[in-house]
Amino acid sequence: MTARKPTANDIKQFESALRHMLNILNGDIENLENDALGNGASNSKSTVDEGDAYMQEFSLELLERDESTVREIMEALERIENGEFGRCESCEKWIRKERLRAVPYARNCIDCQRSQESNGS
Repeated sequence: MTARKPTANDIKQFESALRHMLNILNGDIENLENDALGNGASNSKSTVDEGDAYMQEFSLELLERDESTVREIMEALERIENGEFGRCESCEKWIRKERLRAVPYARNCIDCQRSQESNGS
């Protein structure tokens, strides 16, 4: 079955899902920043113990991942605005709705994405 261009109703639903994800991630980013910077806990010790250092590093890694996802979401919202949402950036075919439901900020169809991942891109 070939993928089709998303309908106006589909686009509204994807835009709503993207904005919802963005709101959640923005809240997560704020919490992760507080954790990473140590603003969330009062520590009477002058040194940070090993567990705290691990949690701080883990929070920084999550923060980096979330910020990357926020960028992807913002770019997907731009594609909606430009009328380019849902088209694979590699082969220019339409991305299947099932993929967009799973990853609404997807840039590529599943075949092109797999190909890029197997090539290390």
